[in-house]
Amino acid sequence: MRFGLFCTFDNPHDDFARAFAEQTSLVRLAEDLGFEEAWAVEHHFNAESPVPSCLMTLAYLAARTSRIRLGSAAVLLPFHNPMLIAEEAATLDILSDGRFDFGVAKGGPFPMQNKHFCVDVAGSREKTFEALALIQRLLAEDEVSFEGAHFRADRVRLAPKPLQRPIPTYIATSTPGITQRAATLGYGFMSGPPFPLKIVARNVAAYRDAAPEADPKLVLMRFFHLAPTRAQAREEAATFLAPFIARMRETTARMQPEWTEWFDVERVMDDSLIGAAEEISDRLREIETEIGPRSVVLKPLSPLLSKRSADLAVFSEAIRPMAAQAAAS
Repeated sequence: MRFGLFCTFDNPHDDFARAFAEQTSLVRLAEDLGFEEAWAVEHHFNAESPVPSCLMTLAYLAARTSRIRLGSAAVLLPFHNPMLIAEEAATLDILSDGRFDFGVAKGGPFPMQNKHFCVDVAGSREKTFEALALIQRLLAEDEVSFEGAHFRADRVRLAPKPLQRPIPTYIATSTPGITQRAATLGYGFMSGPPFPLKIVARNVAAYRDAAPEADPKLVLMRFFHLAPTRAQAREEAATFLAPFIARMRETTARMQPEWTEWFDVERVMDDSLIGAAEEISDRLREIETEIGPRSVVLKPLSPLLSKRSADLAVFSEAIRPMAAQAAAS
């Protein structure tokens, strides 16, 4: 498995500049520690995670790093002009020297986004796939004409063109239907930190049913918190997670009520990487055996940069080697 860092640019101190500086330092540390990937979110109207443009943010991170791959998790395509996203994706791929992974999504259960961008929730799925189809053609072909329900292009010649042909593409989803479409189109898929592992396993099975010979290339994001004992780690993590879980329960009750039962603090911790080092190593082995992700991407929970940095160091220097040794034995 590969390992990465999930970048939400947390803002617990109500200081936007500090939030960006601290997240940047974590990405640079992750690269130094041997992590292979860093994925940045796109969030709108969210002071606690202020990342309205993950592509702009990744372009900055590309200039501050040299080896780590940089991914969007994810560009919310219904809110953007796909021709502009194609231009920005190609530019980012060049600026990162071909280190860009292109993750997309239709947008989560956050009604203010759809309201302010004037996007109908009911049509966002098909708008996402139509936008992605146009983007992929623009990135690959010399000249593109396109006529869809939402977007059109008339002999468009994209400039610049990306270094990677194609740019690795992933769809963020929690549903088997979208997962199966990702499989038939040859894309990987991503699963966010709060979603149950049983749902992720179901979606991996759906992917393989749709494309038996294909690799799901699953990017699995998980909450991560380390302490000397399991009890201490869970007590601390519960405090950090409780406000997030409460917000998600309130939001999903209105827009995606079938998700509500998933947002329970104990359940989320059970499906996360929370505990002592040896316990987390064992959990990684279980995840690799049961689900087989290509990448496990960590979302440190502590609001303190010093604690997040220390936990990443322990993961790299102790937990990852333990998991690798267990796999080899």
